[in-house]
Amino acid sequence: MGEIKRHPERGSEDRAVIRAILADGLVAHVGIIDSSGAPVVIPMAYALDEDSLLIHGSVASRLMRTAGPICVTVTVLDGLVVARSLFNSSMNYRSVVVTGVPQVLEGEEREKALLTLSDFLLPGRVGNAREPSRVEVRQTAVWRLSLDGATAKIRTGPPKEDPASDYDLPFWGGVVPVRTVFGEPESDATSLAKGTAAPEHVRRR
Repeated sequence: MGEIKRHPERGSEDRAVIRAILADGLVAHVGIIDSSGAPVVIPMAYALDEDSLLIHGSVASRLMRTAGPICVTVTVLDGLVVARSLFNSSMNYRSVVVTGVPQVLEGEEREKALLTLSDFLLPGRVGNAREPSRVEVRQTAVWRLSLDGATAKIRTGPPKEDPASDYDLPFWGGVVPVRTVFGEPESDATSLAKGTAAPEHVRRR
């Protein structure tokens, strides 16, 4: 596991903490070294599946054709920390970094993982849409990355000011909360069967 050198007090290797953060996230940033030796970071959907992450993409993509170790980062932003000094301003966040060599899934395991990915992003999705065809499955690569190489880092609370100089300044200090909110579903009017309403699993989200 990676060692947290800056603010190690914010770090955690507790698997329950790591899983809770990953359950709340939506986007993973996946870092690789491509075939030319250049670093590349790509935002991707992911799924938490027990003690591993699932990542998928086109078999033709640069990322999914990369062999070797990868780094996956998921961050949930919880607030802007507004200090009385610019230097001490910060963010409240929960993040997980996972490193390791992913397992390439094949056959039935790949098909099952694709359904898990759909249901993670939108619980209840499987059974309410056409499942991938054989051709679509063959066009999609799926990786499984163990959480054995995972660490979490969390910041919470108000600004940490310089008590000798900043608390008496005539400036506001505090936290501006940040929340991800899902809006009202917007129907696709293109060839939508008359009277087809957003299903319950979509509205729940």
